[in-house]
Parts: sequence; structure tokens; C-alpha cells
Amino acid sequence: MRTSVAYLFAFCRLLTGIVFLMSAVSKLRGRTAYEEFTAATRALTLLPARRVRPVAALVAAAEAAVAPLLAWGPTVLAGFCVALGLLAAFSVAILVALRRGRRVPCRCFGASAVPVGPGHLARNAVLVVAAAAGAVLSATEAVVGGSGAVLTDLGPAGLAAVALAAGATAVLLSATGEIAGLFTSTP
Repeated sequence: MRTSVAYLFAFCRLLTGIVFLMSAVSKLRGRTAYEEFTAATRALTLLPARRVRPVAALVAAAEAAVAPLLAWGPTVLAGFCVALGLLAAFSVAILVALRRGRRVPCRCFGASAVPVGPGHLARNAVLVVAAAAGAVLSATEAVVGGSGAVLTDLGPAGLAAVALAAGATAVLLSATGEIAGLFTSTP
């Protein structure tokens, strides 16, 4: 694999895995966090009460599955596909809430008072691009059979640089709602 493609693939893989791991941990870190996420799921989706808990559990489990899937070579494409499916579902739910004028707090990365909005859609768009690029790269002949070794092919310094960039980007993306809220809040 060409070096620049290997760096891009590693970045997409690490960014997507880190973001979904952060999101899952924020929901599963305690009973209160999970209950807040479940309540936000109910408000955001308008699901019948009996379906909210199973859907919330499925979302948290799917998010928690993304990072391990991306970590193991043979399941990398599946990890990107799960991430893309989740991002599509999240984006549709946000769009529906916005169209209905619902101001639902986002519990994407833990307790947040910022309602879902365009900033969350922008964040999801960035993540869709990263996950889609990773999926395309993992499906190409250049990566198939070698996706497990790509990270080690970068060498320690290259891997450290990509991990730092992906980690910083993940932290920035996880705060997108709060950052957007700074510019859209009314006093």
C-alpha cells in the first residue's frame, strides 16, 4: 500500500474507532449516564415507551462494537459499515427533530445541555466521510489481506503521529455541539 494511502486508512480507522468508543463509554459509564441517554433517545426518536430501552441498548452495543471491529483486520470493513449505519440513523433522527422544531439535548458524548442542531449534522458529515473513505480503502485490493498490518507498516513514529491526529480530531468532533452552541446560544 502506498504510504499516503496507508496513513489515510490508519487515520480513518483510528478516528472512527476512537469516536465510537468515546460515545459508547459516555453512555455506559454509569446508570445515570445511561438513563439520560435513554431519555434523550425517547425524546429524539418519539418511539413508543416499550421500544426505547431496546433501541438504546442496541445503539450502545453497536457503538461499542465499532472499535473492536476496526481493530481486527478481517472485520475492518464491517466496522466501517456499522459506523456508517449508525451515522445515517443518527443524522436522520437529528433531521427529523430539527424539522419538527424539537429541542432535544444531544447525549452523543455524555451529558450535554446543547440541543441537537446543524453542528451535530456537520460532525456526522465529517465522520461519514472518514468512515466511507475507510470502507472504500478497506475494500480495495491494496488493503484486503493487509488491513491488519497497515498500522504496523507505518512504523512507531508514523503510527504515533496518526494516533495523535486522530485522537485530537476525535476530541474536537466530540465537542462540536458545545462549540456550535457557543455561537448559536441566545442570552
